[in-house]
Amino acid sequence: MCQGPIYKMYTEYNDPIDYYFLIGDHKIFLNSLINTHITFEWTGRVECICGQQFSKFYRQNFCYKCYWNAPQASQSIFKPELCTADLGVEERDLEWEKEFQISPHYVYLSNSSGLKIGITRKNNELTRWIDQGAVQGIVLAEVPNRRLSGLMEIELKQHVSDRTNWRKMLSGNPTSLNLVDLKKHYIQYIPEDLQEFIIANNKVTKISYPVSVYPSKIKSLSFEKHNTIQGKLIGVKGQYLLFENNTVFNVRSHGGYISTMLF
Repeated sequence: MCQGPIYKMYTEYNDPIDYYFLIGDHKIFLNSLINTHITFEWTGRVECICGQQFSKFYRQNFCYKCYWNAPQASQSIFKPELCTADLGVEERDLEWEKEFQISPHYVYLSNSSGLKIGITRKNNELTRWIDQGAVQGIVLAEVPNRRLSGLMEIELKQHVSDRTNWRKMLSGNPTSLNLVDLKKHYIQYIPEDLQEFIIANNKVTKISYPVSVYPSKIKSLSFEKHNTIQGKLIGVKGQYLLFENNTVFNVRSHGGYISTMLF
């Protein structure tokens, strides 16, 4: 039995991906629990990034104060083109924003529920692709900061989606794509002043997941409706746990929920 706040699952690249469930101070290797019955019981409390506990979050897994004041909840987190740290302009906490925003970022194509565009910090691409349930990924460009990656993404998402259909992603593996050819096609839409950041490396990363069988019909579970979530674990993909009764549990969206895990 393990108890504490739930955190985003930790992953390591392998074939298939190695998944670790993080709850409190515990790190549980999930791959070894495939085809095992597990139970989660929510205590009715949540813990915000500030360390305070509440009966529920205000919005997006933040308390009221953090939602309106913490840099982790600022507008540019969701719209990277609005980042201003590289311009010396503060949103909420300039020092935090400089550390988060002023570092090399990748713009990439991946295949999760189909082709999508996205951005992530350099050397974080594997984690990003795994969290999205992608089975393939390729880097298009490397830019010096988060704002420029956001500006490049804005142009590209006029031609290719920046969304993952999570239901489709959890229903099975998508059709394999020729990401090298697709990269050659879509870089034409990168603005001229950003073309210098296109990288020549055309390495395609392939990813597989520890799933014994995919659900036929998907029902999402949440602690807001069920204090106890349980079932036979049949797989892990993206940040989701898949159970044998066609139910799935989004671990990332339950970050901070103080729970007990039994297996």
